[in-house]
Amino acid sequence: MKNVLIVDDEKSFLLSLKDGLSVHRDSFQVLTAANGREAVAVLRAVPIDLLVTDLKLPEMDGFELLAWVSRHQPQLPVIVMTAFGTPEIEARLASHDTLQYLEKPLDLSVLQDGIFNGLNAGRKSYIRGITLSTFLQLMSIEQKNCTLKISAGGQVGYLYIRRGKLLDAEFGSLQGEAAALEIVGWDNAEIEMDGICRRQEEAIVISLEHVLIEAFRLKDERALEQKNGSASDPQSPAEKDLAADDDFFSASNEMEQPARRPLSPDERARKRLVNILAKQSAVQEYALFDQHGFLEEKNSGLCSLEEFAPENYLQLLEAIGRPLSLGSFSYVVFNTSRRVRYLLLRCLQHLVLVKLKPGTQPAPLVLEIKRFVNR
Repeated sequence: MKNVLIVDDEKSFLLSLKDGLSVHRDSFQVLTAANGREAVAVLRAVPIDLLVTDLKLPEMDGFELLAWVSRHQPQLPVIVMTAFGTPEIEARLASHDTLQYLEKPLDLSVLQDGIFNGLNAGRKSYIRGITLSTFLQLMSIEQKNCTLKISAGGQVGYLYIRRGKLLDAEFGSLQGEAAALEIVGWDNAEIEMDGICRRQEEAIVISLEHVLIEAFRLKDERALEQKNGSASDPQSPAEKDLAADDDFFSASNEMEQPARRPLSPDERARKRLVNILAKQSAVQEYALFDQHGFLEEKNSGLCSLEEFAPENYLQLLEAIGRPLSLGSFSYVVFNTSRRVRYLLLRCLQHLVLVKLKPGTQPAPLVLEIKRFVNR
């Protein structure tokens, strides 16, 4: 039996859909959630074969849910339900083959067709493994504010969006349009979303549509250049035979030992830091965030620190330290009303939050982390 998860904040609408789809109970079971947070809990607990979600949701909206799916279950088929409101927007969406949606108010027969298509991997009435370009187009239409962290093949970039407009981008030493053109062209991108646009000035003046078109044009040009370059490489018959042998043995070795992308120095340092945290007896839970406040690593199993918002604490610490001339903080320990103790510290390019076990002291842990940094 296949499972279909439908997410919408209108309880009566969910009940009517569940009731209407009950005639297909022999083919699939309908589960429901009222917001993205509930949907994530279901996705973690139950194997889901198809996700149907609205974009406007309380607590954790549909965009945050889609970003979570892109990281944790990228092959999950997704149907997006939304009300765009104007014929102009509908026409704009219809011109993009990659962007599929079901318009609200929803026709049950259309939803039924979409569900069966999605479950059977049939026609293009759903988004499978939602792409970055599709995600950006949805954000543009819904005029969202956010910062996106995009990861692909060991590379990490950031897109800054205000009211649906791509405001700025950052990738390594690249900024603005140059960075955006690189990031948007990445394949198999994972998306993380922060609901705040962390840029004020507009560094990209062209529209999102032009960025997408130009990024894919550049990508096609590079692919063609590579193809033509390999095709024009002169080889003698003997060299071709040797190359074929090399390809054969390389393929055989790859089957025996799958090639792995080498970790970058930052990734290796982060893994070592995680190993230190995992082995310390004082640590009950831990979470690592990057300099933009995105979660990078956490302890295995449940982690109550995932929803931590580092920027709120950093702003508070800076506001306290500035008039007192305390300088930048190294680490801080704070207790809650329930006598739970937390340690917050900076380590290299990361912000580390640790929930300490009852009765333990933070000093030995801080000392161990400082030793790691000084190696």
